[in-house]
Amino acid sequence: MSIGFRWLRAFRTVSKPTDSTFEQARAYKAVVEKLWAQPVFEASRALVPCEEAATVLVAEARCGFVPLELLSVLKEGTRIIALDGHDAMLDVARKRAESVDTQKRIFFVDQRVGKISYADGVFRAGICFDGLLTLRQTEQAMGELARVSADGATVLIAAPLAESFPEFYDILDEALRAHDLLELVAPRIAKLKRTLLTPSRLAALARAAGLTQIAVEKLSWELAFAGGHEFLQSPLIRETFFPHWLGLIPSSDREPVLRYVGDAIDTYWHGRIFRTQISAALLSAKASDGDA
Repeated sequence: MSIGFRWLRAFRTVSKPTDSTFEQARAYKAVVEKLWAQPVFEASRALVPCEEAATVLVAEARCGFVPLELLSVLKEGTRIIALDGHDAMLDVARKRAESVDTQKRIFFVDQRVGKISYADGVFRAGICFDGLLTLRQTEQAMGELARVSADGATVLIAAPLAESFPEFYDILDEALRAHDLLELVAPRIAKLKRTLLTPSRLAALARAAGLTQIAVEKLSWELAFAGGHEFLQSPLIRETFFPHWLGLIPSSDREPVLRYVGDAIDTYWHGRIFRTQISAALLSAKASDGDA
């Protein structure tokens, strides 16, 4: 097993929050792909196997960025099964695929990575770069990807790490003190961080799933936001950590605490861009070939 580190280039966004599933899909395509999917895919490009006439599974495919990008990497004749459980995102992905020549190599299916309906040992590669944040989610996904991957197949998984966005936790601590909530919420924060991923935890899950030739690389890159409230409303934050952060705070105190956080960022970074770091783990492994 190996654990490495890579620093990626910075990204900036300006975005608005939305509630409808269609707008969520549009926001994902416009923002999350740029800030998350693109840098992760570029970091993993050299790890994608290139076999003739293989079938590759992409779980949590969202709006289709990863499967469409794979067309330029995989050899001709390779088929891609792209799974996602969000109807609106699948609709965007299908329309997107219609606008390019996929040679009928991509098939979009309404399924989630935690419960894949395909038989054991079907795919020559299993890829999941979205939808994973907690140990439990990742354990379920890894178990399913290992199950449906053929002997010797490549498994690629990427997920945000617990250390992401450290400034948020510093300012949340200040906000909780100001609202006399630190004693109540601090144990919840510690518990949340124990449920999130680190490179070593991801590697341990891979070993438990029976994967071999495990390598984990830590990726880090800088994100830039116009202010604190834009940060909290960013589709990337809403797609990943925000629901868990929200669950830390008593419901009656959520609005004032989060407003305090947003206002504090605007104050401390007054007239400047709020720059913060996201870190991710990129795991590459092999499904058991029976000879290990």
